[in-house]
Amino acid sequence: MSFINELEVKFRDLNEALSFVLAILSLAVAFMSFNPLYLGIAVLTATTAIVPHELAHRQTARNYGCNSRFVLSFKGFLVTFLINFLSRYYIHGILIFVAGYTAILCRFGLMGEELSGKTAFAGPVTNIIIAIISLFASAFLFGNPLVNAILLQIFAFNSYVAFFNLIPIPPLDGFKVLRWNKLAWGVAILISFILTFLVR
Repeated sequence: MSFINELEVKFRDLNEALSFVLAILSLAVAFMSFNPLYLGIAVLTATTAIVPHELAHRQTARNYGCNSRFVLSFKGFLVTFLINFLSRYYIHGILIFVAGYTAILCRFGLMGEELSGKTAFAGPVTNIIIAIISLFASAFLFGNPLVNAILLQIFAFNSYVAFFNLIPIPPLDGFKVLRWNKLAWGVAILISFILTFLVR
């Protein structure tokens, strides 16, 4: 077994909480700063985009009687960290998240296209809901610029994560959603596109 494969196995065996922390950092690094306030905002916004998304996958699978947990991939984490880090300095506007995934284990024959699609759909929909709530909340907080800025950052992060994950190429959620229900995929990616690129 190669060194990379050994690290892949070790990362998959990390407990879920530590996996989430490392996944959050791999996304937040694109906006990190030595300023403690900006650092805190980066971590907070990355957390709102990743944790609810993955928990939605996990809980949907569990609702159907499957075992599930968030798993960190070493190669995915490394690619996510490096590209997001470089995007801060060299390639602005590029942001990816392939650091981990929700591993799902179901009884034989249960994990078909429908369950796979529904489980995948839950993540981006959660991001869309968080984005919309954050956008509306920011509209009613004229007197607190800091809170308003944080809410708009949460809105932007969640909109982008929803849109990125709905791109219909494996292993992203969009591939599974499109295979299961073209209408659900079309509505979701249209909404996430509008939120990401047209709402300012």
